[in-house]
Amino acid sequence: MLDTPAPEFLWTLYCQLRRRHFALTPEDYDALRQALRAGFGWDSRETLRDLCCALWGKSQAEQETVAALFDQFRITSWELPEIESSPVSSTRIQPEQREQPERPAQEPHEAIVTQETKGGLPPIFIAREELPESHFVLVPQFPLTYRETAQAWRRMRQPVRQGPAVELDLEATIQRRCRQGVAAEVALRPRRTNTARLLLLVDCQGSMTPFQHVVTEVVAAIQESGRLERVEAHYFHDVPVEGTNKAVLAPLSDQLYPVLDAVLPEIEPSTEGFLFDHADLLAPQAVSEVLNAYAEGAAVVLISDAGAARGQYDIYRLLDTVAFLKALKTYTTKYVWLNPLPQKRWRKSSAAQIARHVPMFALDRAGMYQAVNVLRGQPYMLEKPI
Repeated sequence: MLDTPAPEFLWTLYCQLRRRHFALTPEDYDALRQALRAGFGWDSRETLRDLCCALWGKSQAEQETVAALFDQFRITSWELPEIESSPVSSTRIQPEQREQPERPAQEPHEAIVTQETKGGLPPIFIAREELPESHFVLVPQFPLTYRETAQAWRRMRQPVRQGPAVELDLEATIQRRCRQGVAAEVALRPRRTNTARLLLLVDCQGSMTPFQHVVTEVVAAIQESGRLERVEAHYFHDVPVEGTNKAVLAPLSDQLYPVLDAVLPEIEPSTEGFLFDHADLLAPQAVSEVLNAYAEGAAVVLISDAGAARGQYDIYRLLDTVAFLKALKTYTTKYVWLNPLPQKRWRKSSAAQIARHVPMFALDRAGMYQAVNVLRGQPYMLEKPI
């Protein structure tokens, strides 16, 4: 163990990460100090940076942020005290001594005169001005973070005991010993594993283009850290199905903003459409094939603005959506809708009508927790269930 204190700039780095909403606690900073006392991270600047990334970055994006902030600090080489013995190795720890090239004394900035522009702007003088040498680290700020998304979907659990019997069954062990009257072998049982499956149907391109990055972050967090048995993501544009029989809308032709309540029983379920494996909408698969493979008994989440981004009321989009929801209901009753726009933006658009038929929530922290609660079985009142 080394008694050398941790470099002071690490505390500054820790505070900067906290200001960027990293879920770090004093225990995380103490873990870095313990690693330094154990002899890790002293070999070079790169090893110390990798150590910080490993302890404080829980995802690839967070590790890139830690590395970028770390590189902003000017770190001179530091020396370890001579140690006679080490629990890891009998040799003396001698970190590499890097020679820092001597920098010439900074001369005052000469006056820089810009060429006169067409607008006749005056020249700019920056003599005797200290220019900052640090760089900005731009971190995307989404309505919800990677960690918040992962924590929300870890609550989506369907525990089932399966696999080899490796867990002690205390109650069965006691009953066996009482029944036999001797010290019998302990009873074992399989561990509980989460068998919850999730199908993500994501709208992309068009009006969803401004939300592409946040939706990609949400999908990645669910797939990588949701701890579900299986997560499948498929993509569509505007609506998953098209070509629903529009003759059912004939009685509503005299209405400016028609509502489907009167013709709702006449709308037939439809799976006539295509879903795609990637957001570039290549390699199409029939909707029926995807639902047969992944929707049976699983939870389904649709992510789309449902027309709220443009504020349009499209009766044909509403018709196709209801036809698809009817088809989806034959596979599973656990489905919700996440809208990247807040609820106040749904008014006077197709989204407001779709929200009458399916549980729809905003794509933020509160909305995502509500969606998970509904998928877990919490009752939710709909104005007009399908």
